[in-house]
Amino acid sequence: MLIPYQVDTLFQRTPWANVGIIVVNVAVFILMLCGVIPDAVVQQMVLSQWSLSQLITYQFLHAGFLHLLFNMLYLWVFGNAVCAIVDVWIYPGLYLVLGIFAGVVHMLASGLPVVGASGAISGIMGFYLAVYPTNKISCFWMFFVRTGTFELSGYILILLWFGVNLFSAFAGGGHVAYWSHAGGFVGGFFLGIVFLKLNLVDRTDVDLPDVLGLLRETRSKNRGEAE
Repeated sequence: MLIPYQVDTLFQRTPWANVGIIVVNVAVFILMLCGVIPDAVVQQMVLSQWSLSQLITYQFLHAGFLHLLFNMLYLWVFGNAVCAIVDVWIYPGLYLVLGIFAGVVHMLASGLPVVGASGAISGIMGFYLAVYPTNKISCFWMFFVRTGTFELSGYILILLWFGVNLFSAFAGGGHVAYWSHAGGFVGGFFLGIVFLKLNLVDRTDVDLPDVLGLLRETRSKNRGEAE
């Protein structure tokens, strides 16, 4: 088992919008568990057909405690980092759009009923990769009774995660919405580049290069070698 628990980034602001999204997810789960939200309403919130309302509501449903726990852990780690560099009013819309895009990809590729925030969170991870490709990510690992921690460059860990999800999507996926993960990730990476191009990301002079910066460095190096 491999679990990221911290990213090495500078926070430009407190990520209250991401904290709010986590609170809403947890609150919906508790209300659903306690029966406050009727089963009939829950069924209408599941993404099972082409419905804009379901493309939004499915993002706030979870199939069990572990499903919620791991999703919120990933959202806390990567969502806080992204929310801290994106306008507080833009971030919730970014999150929902990525979740909608992930749901659309899932419906096109599978069409089976789906719930969970993982599609939107995958999009946030893709966005993070565009902005912080080489920043270190601290991970906790456990193999049987042995445990430990280590650091890894973001692009290695996230691209490995994406590769596993993409392979699993083509392999069938079982009961996991891998196409939602893959679609959300690609959408998030693309929007990350768009935000960088439009200067909608608050970066500082001490930040490590983003994807666009790395591409510029590579081009400059190649031109220098050619000369």
